Amino acid sequence: MQIFSSDSDGVKSRTGSRTRQHSVPLNSERRLGRMSSSEKNASLTKRQHEIYEYLKDKIQNRGYGPTVREIGAHFNIRSPNGVMCHLKALEKKGLILRESNMSRAIGLTEGPKESLSLPLIGTAIADNPLQTAVLPDEKVEFKGVFLGENKACLNVQGSAFNALGICDGDCMIVDRGAQGEPGNLVAALDDQHCVTLCRIQEDGKQPAPAIPGADFSPTRQILGVVVGVIRDCVKATPREDNDEE
Repeated sequence: MQIFSSDSDGVKSRTGSRTRQHSVPLNSERRLGRMSSSEKNASLTKRQHEIYEYLKDKIQNRGYGPTVREIGAHFNIRSPNGVMCHLKALEKKGLILRESNMSRAIGLTEGPKESLSLPLIGTAIADNPLQTAVLPDEKVEFKGVFLGENKACLNVQGSAFNALGICDGDCMIVDRGAQGEPGNLVAALDDQHCVTLCRIQEDGKQPAPAIPGADFSPTRQILGVVVGVIRDCVKATPREDNDEE
């Protein structure tokens, strides 16, 4: 496992491939190796679990772990030895790996999951200066859009949904398991098996077309509640040939 560390100037460097010898007894290592991640988490105290989640968040979202000082400041632990005791406990229980003489060289024994958050630059308001993020490490979470076994997507072709800001080439993220509430936008199939976008109505009435004035066809099947729209702005767009002969 490669562990990335950061020096005092914040520059990340890769540590060597040599592994440090642990002082955990062999039988304990074998027992911990057979434990699942849920069993390892269940063996943690409340504070150890909090520190482990903090480490995991920093490593997965920032790219490297916090220092002992950062951990102490975050959890109001005054003594560095107090922080080290928790880190040693997490290491002994098989949840983290540490490299000696490197303040940020903390790695997770489980491979990091893809982050579903992005750093927030700020808020863009038309004809107004950029409103920068309040916190330097503030992030926008997209877990609500993507997480869940019932999430799926619909590719959009054509301009039928332009009035809703959903354009050709977009992907609509739908939650097929959501019940939906009045006013929610849903993707549905009409009696011709064409995809249409509707709004859920009060009292279980037939969903109404989301685009005012659109031709109405009875809804045959609800595909899911629309929870997000993804647009790939990097895709090349066709250019008109203005070259004169």
